[in-house]
Order: sequence, then C-alpha cells, then structure tokens
Amino acid sequence: MTSLPDGTLQLLQQLDEQPPLVPDELTQYLMRRSGQDCKDPKLVRLISLAAQRFIAEVVHDSLQLCKARLGSANKKQLKAAGYRDKRVLTIEDLSKALKEFGVTVRQPPYMVDANAPQS
Repeated sequence: MTSLPDGTLQLLQQLDEQPPLVPDELTQYLMRRSGQDCKDPKLVRLISLAAQRFIAEVVHDSLQLCKARLGSANKKQLKAAGYRDKRVLTIEDLSKALKEFGVTVRQPPYMVDANAPQS
C-alpha cells in the first residue's frame, strides 16, 4: 500500500465541514455528462472544491485585467465613458484570463464588438 502525502487525511476529514460554492449535485451531473459516474461523495466534494478554486482564480485574474485596462485610461476618458467607480466584467477580460489557463473562448457571430465603429 502506498502512503498518502502529509495532510491528506486532514483534508479528507475537513471536506464535510464546509460546503463548496459549486454544489455537489452540479458536479455529479457534469461528471455523468462527461462519462464519469462517481459514487464516492468525498471525491465529488473534492472535485467541487477544485472547480471552486479554478473559478476563483479566473475571476481574480479577470479583475486584475480589468484594473489594468481601466488604469491605462485617464480619468477624463473614464468620466466621458460613464464610469462610476464600478468594475464590469467584460468578455474580453474573461477570455484573456481563461486563455492563461488554456481555455479558448470564441464569441458567437451575433456578439457585438465593443470596439467596432457605431453606424
């Protein structure tokens, strides 16, 4: 029998204490759709926590990209554009963040480009 890395048993014991933001039912549904039928609730919870971590990292990276994009514009440009100290998650920021993780986002053909000239 192989030995487990340090902290693995504590992690498995703590899985039941705090529910993840991604529900276990959603994780099980997506696993079944991909061909994986898992009966172990701890493994499903572990995958839910991994998905939660992935989502948190993508959102954090998107926020940093938004801050960088808004930081490069001066305040007059922001006020003229109607910016009121609120950050908006744009598809451009999200797709750039996801690209860092190897996920390609393609916009559907009916998506309006924000940088395209208005007619």
